[in-house]
Amino acid sequence: MPSLTADIPAKPRLRAGMIGGGEGAYFASYHRAAMRLCNRFDLVAGVFSSSPAKSQEAGRALGIDDERIYPSAQAMADAERGRRDAIDVVVVVTPNHLHFEACQEFLAAGIPVVCDKPLVNRLDEADELRELVRRQPTFFGVTYTYLGYPMVREARSRIRAGELGEIRFVQAEYLLEWLCRGAEGLSDSLAWRGDPAKAGPSSVIGDVGTHALSLMEFVTGQRCLRVNANLSTKVTGWPMDDHCVAQLAFDGGADGLMWLSFAAPGHRNGLSLRVIGSKASLEWRQETPETLHVSPVDEAERVYRRGQADNFPLARASTSLPAGCSEGYLEALAVLYTDFAEALATDDQRPGIGSAPLPGLVEGVRGVQFCHACLQSSRERSWVELPGAEWE
Repeated sequence: MPSLTADIPAKPRLRAGMIGGGEGAYFASYHRAAMRLCNRFDLVAGVFSSSPAKSQEAGRALGIDDERIYPSAQAMADAERGRRDAIDVVVVVTPNHLHFEACQEFLAAGIPVVCDKPLVNRLDEADELRELVRRQPTFFGVTYTYLGYPMVREARSRIRAGELGEIRFVQAEYLLEWLCRGAEGLSDSLAWRGDPAKAGPSSVIGDVGTHALSLMEFVTGQRCLRVNANLSTKVTGWPMDDHCVAQLAFDGGADGLMWLSFAAPGHRNGLSLRVIGSKASLEWRQETPETLHVSPVDEAERVYRRGQADNFPLARASTSLPAGCSEGYLEALAVLYTDFAEALATDDQRPGIGSAPLPGLVEGVRGVQFCHACLQSSRERSWVELPGAEWE
């Protein structure tokens, strides 16, 4: 294409609104940067804080007209669906416990939604969003950022091309060190992740385990059927789980292992994936995202690099800079937003995965189901089944 720098001829632009993301929000500015980077969205409306004064301050700083800085998600949905220049999509970037209300309001108004992960905290809320989309099909994207990396898509393509043969084992790790020094003195943007009223019933699964699951399923094309998880708290004073080791069983016959931690020294954002097949194995690491390692049986290891001619079409289409000019986290998120824009601009409004391999409501609901299955498994010390995926 390339994905982020193909600006001639012009592509359709979309009017976007945002729920959350005022001053002090941890991740919302990354969403806005990614939206600017993909050059497909104009932010024209929003509710940026539960405090009207802070929301007004943020909206004005972002260049939003005063009349489109709203006091609540409901007020915004009601007003926007009646405008001739209504928003084309709303982006929800609040803390977890506020996702449901915002998503519900905009889906009921027939306005497409892009929501940060995890989708919601409760199973009944996930079911209700799914039912809303069943009754009134509306585009729904979930920002599992790592699925936008070109070499993650390269791994997916090579597995689908049969290079690894039969997939036998999948391992994902997501290790962080931000909790190593303890729970005292954390910023508000980190501390709420230990509050079950905001973070949901699991801290580490909801925050990073859902990312690991989405990566495993996206790359292998297999869905997790069962999980046997052990959640624990390693850090004194942290009120929720901060560590998890889980066995997984997939519908294609692969076994899996997931290891998660908020307190692993030396791991700044240590998401990694290893897939073992009958013909070859592959490995990808988020902290070195430009390369994909593939090791065939009894042959030298092959290192594939982003931006090279031997990349598969899906990886090439997601690449914007020449090889050797690094692309990273913001670009990966911007690639997802580009995919969302393409789907919205082409009226691909059906639920779940659109014309590109988009993370949608299916993946969002599965993340919620996975959280609750891990909690039940850890509590009962047993394997727990996950419901089957829909809209495949």
